[in-house]
Amino acid sequence: MILSVNLSGPLPAPYRMLHGFENMTQELKHLLSPQRAPERLLQLAQENLDTLVTEMDELLTRATKVTADGEQTRQDAERTNDRAKSLGQFVRGILQAAEAAKEEAIKLNETLRTQDESLEKSLPELQREAERMIAEMRRRELSTQERIAEEELK
Repeated sequence: MILSVNLSGPLPAPYRMLHGFENMTQELKHLLSPQRAPERLLQLAQENLDTLVTEMDELLTRATKVTADGEQTRQDAERTNDRAKSLGQFVRGILQAAEAAKEEAIKLNETLRTQDESLEKSLPELQREAERMIAEMRRRELSTQERIAEEELK
């Protein structure tokens, strides 16, 4: 193309055409560069594909682990729920038994109050009375009764 242009004559050089040739040459150089070679592009595509496959395998492994963890968590939650229900039933049973025992204690206290008003004494009063009885037993001479008890034992 360059040889077909006459540059030796009086006409000015066709810079527009030369500039177009320059641009086309640069573009062809770029297209024919080693980075743009089909073998290089295939190699890059293969590397990208291998990386993608590796990443997908890792994601599948992680997804499998997460699924297994989720299943284990579900089973643990069900077990905990069952235990909680069982504990709730046990506590309800204890509550009913305690209420029944309370009712029985009330009935028993009512029965005993009618028979013996001394049960109304407070704990310190009962302790003083017990101490007084023990002191009285220590003052008495029980050697005669002890001798009689030993003879009967023999």
